Amino acid sequence: MLVETFNIRVGLTEELELQGLRKSTKIYKVGGLQSSSEVYILDSPEVRSVACHPHIVGDELIGYMGIVALDAVKALMELTSIDELERDEIVFEHVLRAAPGYCLHEALRRLGIDFREVWIRPRYRLPSYRSHDEESMKEIEVVYQDFSMIPEGRDLVVVKPDTEASGRTAEKALKKIYEEAEKKNSKLRELIVYGFISEHGMRVVEELASGLGFKKIYFIALGDITALCYNMYDMPLYGPDESYYSEYREVRKLGGVTDYEVLEKYVPEFIPGADQPGDWSARQKILYTGTGYEPGGIVKHLENSISLISRLWDISRGQEWFMEFHEEAIKRELDQLRIKLNQLKA
Repeated sequence: MLVETFNIRVGLTEELELQGLRKSTKIYKVGGLQSSSEVYILDSPEVRSVACHPHIVGDELIGYMGIVALDAVKALMELTSIDELERDEIVFEHVLRAAPGYCLHEALRRLGIDFREVWIRPRYRLPSYRSHDEESMKEIEVVYQDFSMIPEGRDLVVVKPDTEASGRTAEKALKKIYEEAEKKNSKLRELIVYGFISEHGMRVVEELASGLGFKKIYFIALGDITALCYNMYDMPLYGPDESYYSEYREVRKLGGVTDYEVLEKYVPEFIPGADQPGDWSARQKILYTGTGYEPGGIVKHLENSISLISRLWDISRGQEWFMEFHEEAIKRELDQLRIKLNQLKA
């Protein structure tokens, strides 16, 4: 019923058998999206926990993401030529402040892959929590950048982990690395994008990257290719669009792309309409800014999550698709969020 109600696309995936992955980790190739990129979904118990449970924050979040990143690199070593490249052929673009929380740079090094590193910090001038609309796009500024490590005269593979919701910070990051590579007479050959990725964000990044000259683009999406809410921010697997309801008082149903087996595992835990990555920087304990370190915003993230889930509960209860297990998942998560919040405030 949920598949039909929310148009969750579960027929586009093919499970791959890759060497070195844990038994509980699954990789799926995604077809049928009319995409010229190679699109994959990586799922594991850790991905599912982070996506379904916003109370997972701080050290626990980073611990889980470190495990997931090792899986991702092992998959990349099978799916791409990254482990055959020299250090000067790989440029890892850190999008500050949030993206280092995906831990992909650490996993690459642990598995013997070295690379050049560059940094950029695009920032919305106005507060952007749950709002990445057209107006705010005009207000993205780059407050820190360091592209000094781009090598001279090379064909480059760019690795860029980040949360891709609207794709707008990615536009800044990719245009900038293109400009800086040109100055060094280097070309952009392949792009690897990793993280929570919406279908909309994927298309924005793909179109831009193709225009910048990337010959091959890989997307490794965590758990699913998400839907994207009206606010261009929330990234649910499926569910009602809370931001659309707040604006128009109408229930708009959204669904993403995943494997049916993944959906079966998510259904008892996922809160319909919830933002899977949440505010990724706020979920972290400490963030690198380019010039130093500053705390994330864990308390605020927990408070915001309680607020959003409570509103989703109000919207969903009484809907014909809303089941007892949905209500149980909501109650469990609200309890966990409040426990974590009380611990941090004590």
